Amino acid sequence: MLTSESEAADASAPVSQPLSADVRYVREGVFAGLIGLIATIPVLQYWRQSFGIPTMYEGDATFYLMVLRGMRDEGGYLQNSALGWPYGQELHDLPQGADHAHLLIMQVLAWLFEPAVALNLFYVLSFATVTAVTHVVLRRLGARRVTSLVGALLYAFLPYHFLRGTSHLMLSSYAMVPVIVLLVIAVIGDDPPLVADRLGWRPKWRGGRETLWVLAACVGLGSTGSYYGVFAAWLIGVCCLLAAVSRRSLKTLWSGLSCCAAIAVVALLNLAPTIWYWATKGANPEVAARLAQETEQLGLRLQQFFMPRIDHRVPKLGRLGYRSFAGPIYSEQGQTLGVILAAGLVITVGALFIGILRRDQPESRRWEIVRHSGLIAVICCLTATISGISFLLSLAGLKDIRSWNRIIVVIAFCSVIGLVSAAESGYEWAIRRWDQRRASRFGAVAIAAVLLIGWFDQTSPRDSVSGNPLAKKYWQSDEQFFTGLAETLPAESAVFVLPLTTFPEGGSVVSVGLYDHARGYIHAPSLNWNFGAMRGRVPAWPKEWLDLPGSELRRQIKAAGFRALIVDRFGFQDSGVEMIDRLGLVSSSAGQSPDGRYVWFDLADD
Repeated sequence: MLTSESEAADASAPVSQPLSADVRYVREGVFAGLIGLIATIPVLQYWRQSFGIPTMYEGDATFYLMVLRGMRDEGGYLQNSALGWPYGQELHDLPQGADHAHLLIMQVLAWLFEPAVALNLFYVLSFATVTAVTHVVLRRLGARRVTSLVGALLYAFLPYHFLRGTSHLMLSSYAMVPVIVLLVIAVIGDDPPLVADRLGWRPKWRGGRETLWVLAACVGLGSTGSYYGVFAAWLIGVCCLLAAVSRRSLKTLWSGLSCCAAIAVVALLNLAPTIWYWATKGANPEVAARLAQETEQLGLRLQQFFMPRIDHRVPKLGRLGYRSFAGPIYSEQGQTLGVILAAGLVITVGALFIGILRRDQPESRRWEIVRHSGLIAVICCLTATISGISFLLSLAGLKDIRSWNRIIVVIAFCSVIGLVSAAESGYEWAIRRWDQRRASRFGAVAIAAVLLIGWFDQTSPRDSVSGNPLAKKYWQSDEQFFTGLAETLPAESAVFVLPLTTFPEGGSVVSVGLYDHARGYIHAPSLNWNFGAMRGRVPAWPKEWLDLPGSELRRQIKAAGFRALIVDRFGFQDSGVEMIDRLGLVSSSAGQSPDGRYVWFDLADD
């Protein structure tokens, strides 16, 4: 393991330890989570902005605000009668079920808080859960308390975490990713879980605590996102196959396949509502259609591992990061590891190749774990790199998993293992060279330096809750405008918003984002809105309406049952001047949002 040689016996079974150890690790995990939560204070700087204002108010963050509002008012996320009026909104064609664990947390938060508060809380709590689970996994791998906590904090504060933010809320909650590595290490170890004999035919029911922990891990991985579940199944499957061939062990093979099957079964159960919906109503090819070549655009770019953030605290480093990120092939941000974890990756992969070149040399259990982590990291790179194996997987039918660059969180945890291992070895070297007191002082200084460098390098002033000032400006303006609209109109009045957009992922219209039209519902759920009906399932509003004379357009919208009309100026090249003039929205019943973006007209006065 990652600890001294005297603990090798305890380390031989990473997922089977005394019950007292499990309880102790859980307690430590809770404490580590609290430390992670406290550590967010100087980074997110809560005092600079009300928690009732979302840190992001565009893109997918608006989608999650819409979902949270629906959970609060409708009691769930799949159906919403106030959106897509008069048809209603159904989200079966946009599967979220693989995130059921996250959705349950969101549901609880939605019952307790308004959408913006719930969104921010989920994001902040993700730092605590990632720190807690990472600490427990490192402890189960044998690391000491202090080094486990340091590694967990560095991992929780990855640039990936901040750059996903509330826009990719579910991806920001990557607490189960360290469990992927733990499972792989267990499966390719000397005593793989879930199977009891060397041929792997008999399930391991005795000593059920180990089986229970492994199955619980599979349930978690099948319930916290399709990306992380697929990453888990792929890495477990590939590594168990390699280990089975190397050792000629059917036990290893069946153990890995059993874990993959458990994850797949849980994921399918979570997606059962969508699967049943498709079975009864047919698939919807107009939604979430992915192409194999998209893996080429959204794969890993290896040089990004070692480059700084584009918004680094040091402007020159930020410009360097931007130049390395810019190029003919677009990918997602968040692939940088930071200087500390980049060094950990070098250690991890270096240990793998050194071990290959020195196969005749005995090695400690600690460095065997590091080598296994290096193997996992290399497989991740071979799979997810642009023009890597992921393209072949996409051609084979796995098109929905297109952004393989997100596997960087697995690589980052492998880097943490290498870093923690080097720290443990360095501490043992210091004890041999000096006395324990002097070695402890050396370790304290080293830990403080690592945390300070990691904090400075991995975070940015833009990570603050007020790092996006436009979010606050637009939120406050929209809140005033839409709540005022809801107070003016009778409850359940239908509101039609221009320009016409489609849901979901219908593309932007000029400067109107994918889900901007959901802002009205977020602030005024007592009204009904034309936006949000699932395209491909219900008739789309005729685009020909936009060519009609203003009086005829108003008549058509009113005849369809709508009480009010809103024009979003951001959806027109001329800021809606021609459309507003054509509609004749110049009477005393017309109103405008404080920021001038929206103009509305009461059709009852028409």
